[in-house]
Amino acid sequence: MSDYLEIIRQRGSGALDKKMGIEITEASPNRLVGTMPVEGNTQPIGLLHGGANVVLAESLG
Repeated sequence: MSDYLEIIRQRGSGALDKKMGIEITEASPNRLVGTMPVEGNTQPIGLLHGGANVVLAESLG
């Protein structure tokens, strides 16, 4: 695990990140990778909610 990823994990995630299931999986000065489950973050018709995409992008940003 990189030092950057360890720093991020020690800092912890915010309440919204936890609620959305966002997990940071890779971190470096040039790259940050995270995952978020589709299940639980969908529109009523079952597609990933556009707002969930924004939360993931903002969390990684």
